[in-house]
Amino acid sequence: MRDFLLNEALKRLATETATRLSSLVAGGEEIPFDVGASDGEESAFYSYVPMTGRYVEDHADELRSLPNFAPAREAAVEAGVAAAYLEDRGEQVAADPGERAERMLTIFFVDLWEGSTGFALDRARLEGALASLDAEAREADDADVLIVPIVGLRMSVARLQLPHGVRVVRADSIEAPVDAMRSEGMGRAAWEPQFLAVAEQDPDGGTDDALNQLRELISVMRLFKGGGVGLGPYAFAPTGADNWRRVATGAPATRPGGYRLSESEAAELTEFASALESRPDPDGALTWAVGRFEMGCERESALEGLSDHLLALRAVLEGHGPVGASLPMRAAALICDESMDRIEARERVEDTLELERAMMNGRLLVGAAERAGWAEEGARRLLRQAALGELGNDLIGTADETLIANGLAEGDAEIAVAEPTDFPEPLEVPEPLVVPEPDDVPEPAQIRIEHMPPELDSTEEDEMQETRIMEPVPAEDEIKITATPWLDEVSEGRPGDSLEWPAPVVSGDRDLQHRERIDTPRVRHLFPVPDADWDLSHPEFEYSRRTP
Repeated sequence: MRDFLLNEALKRLATETATRLSSLVAGGEEIPFDVGASDGEESAFYSYVPMTGRYVEDHADELRSLPNFAPAREAAVEAGVAAAYLEDRGEQVAADPGERAERMLTIFFVDLWEGSTGFALDRARLEGALASLDAEAREADDADVLIVPIVGLRMSVARLQLPHGVRVVRADSIEAPVDAMRSEGMGRAAWEPQFLAVAEQDPDGGTDDALNQLRELISVMRLFKGGGVGLGPYAFAPTGADNWRRVATGAPATRPGGYRLSESEAAELTEFASALESRPDPDGALTWAVGRFEMGCERESALEGLSDHLLALRAVLEGHGPVGASLPMRAAALICDESMDRIEARERVEDTLELERAMMNGRLLVGAAERAGWAEEGARRLLRQAALGELGNDLIGTADETLIANGLAEGDAEIAVAEPTDFPEPLEVPEPLVVPEPDDVPEPAQIRIEHMPPELDSTEEDEMQETRIMEPVPAEDEIKITATPWLDEVSEGRPGDSLEWPAPVVSGDRDLQHRERIDTPRVRHLFPVPDADWDLSHPEFEYSRRTP
């Protein structure tokens, strides 16, 4: 017994109970009995069967009055074994822990003396009852293994060893509970053998880790081959003394049709499971796609699971890529094989998508079951290769690269990759205009200053008025700054010459000293300098390559 206090308390209470009930019988109380037929086929006599358990039940109040009853009840409450013990025997379980413990003690002594002619305490029988109580009170997490029936499995071999300590065995080759042997709901006939999946339990992980290993087994079997296979509704954990703790698996109903494995396929399944075990667990879109694919395999048929299988393909094949191909083209590139080329596979995928749209509208197309079965098998083959790492980490990139290679080899006009275009020549940007600072203003010696002539004729006066439209009229004693007209920089003696910028420096009166500066006091207001600092450095051009 794991709980030492409960063990000792029950032994003390059993001794007191035997003494008290024996004294009652000795005092004149009779043990009720029942009349049973003799074992002999031709015997005319009847046998008397003592109903000792009923006598203990009727004297339950005598048990509660014993000195060691209260310590035994407290030990049962602390151990937490009463609920499981009563539930396994079909007894009503009270909400109050104390009431549950009292009822457990009564049933314990009823079983201890059931069928006995008296209340003598048999030590061997007491040890057996304590061992049975210990086994029934143990949790499923404390068991060494977890056993669950596999629904729909039929194979020619009796045992299959898989990674992670998981085994598939025939039910008649190991000790298993009767409920695990039943053919009802197992997808087999009563005369066909039942197969069980056995997972070793880690003391730290318990039943949760074991159930995850068993679910992964079913996932591997569904990726390996089509068919109806799944876990039974309950798993069983041995707790000792021929007792089993039942654990719900939460597995949904299994698709009908069964799952058959030949001897060669069983060996291939073992190799496939070992290869998957050696690889890291899939993540991202592939994990979601495998889960969605399994949902489709749990449907009543491949036709009902069509949307699940197409969602699995969309999860790993839809998105941006080098080609930007559609789902049918990418799926066809990875699904096609020697029996079917890429064009035919693409048409099959397009037909499957059309079938899904028709089913959404309540219509069923001709050959729907066949198309759905092909889509399920195509998704299975693609996900199996992806799980084994044969298609790389990026299925979209792998599909597009396959399309590019096939398109270039076959001259497929539907597959086009955007080639880089010729970039234009960079524009020549002139040097930025540098506005001279005030410190750079030329010395006054570089500017020719003339006094206004005292008298002007009418023609010169009109020209001066036209010139003074753009600037204020100076006073009589105001100094005027003059400069050579810019058109005079073109030589009048050489026709055909054009204006050059910057104009070449010539000698004589038209040298640089005679040219007006924009920062001189008289004309500076005509060329305002912006307040902001402009940076007219060379602009940078970005060119992007467009992909169709």
